[in-house]
Amino acid sequence: MGKIAAGGKAGILAGLIYGILEAAVVATLLLAFKSRILEVISSELSSGATANVNSAYNSLVAVDAAIAVIFGIVAGLVLGLLFGAVSDRIPGRPGVTKGLIFGFLLWLVLHVLADYLENLKYGVTFYLADIGLGFGTSLAYGALLGIFFEREVKRLSSPSQGAVAEEGGTDLGGTAPRP
Repeated sequence: MGKIAAGGKAGILAGLIYGILEAAVVATLLLAFKSRILEVISSELSSGATANVNSAYNSLVAVDAAIAVIFGIVAGLVLGLLFGAVSDRIPGRPGVTKGLIFGFLLWLVLHVLADYLENLKYGVTFYLADIGLGFGTSLAYGALLGIFFEREVKRLSSPSQGAVAEEGGTDLGGTAPRP
């Protein structure tokens, strides 16, 4: 149970950073492909729609960035719990290596497969840019998850600060001379 909790804690922190990175990616993609996005929004709005295309675009940028951060935290927690549960079965050394493998699998599922239908309507170039940038953010999430997870597992498996101090150690991790 300790590794699962460590995964959840690591996942929240890595997910927050992932969400911020992903928000920047989303904003960059929406800005870089603004004309194509405006075309799609225009075609999706009904002819009697009261909202204009530009305000819909501006709302899309703001909402998608916020959703990326919220999704990062929530998905980070869930995926962190999953990572904690399966980390012993992932090949490689603990920490970054396992995290990168997990991040790669995350990229395949979230960016390559799940984004395919949603983002293809903006064009193949947009989709390829999304999976390319998503590769970086997914690997960053995986690496951070692995690092934070390994630190948390080590912290949980080490004796508590109080126990060390009672045995003649110091709270700073060194040892005090015994009387």
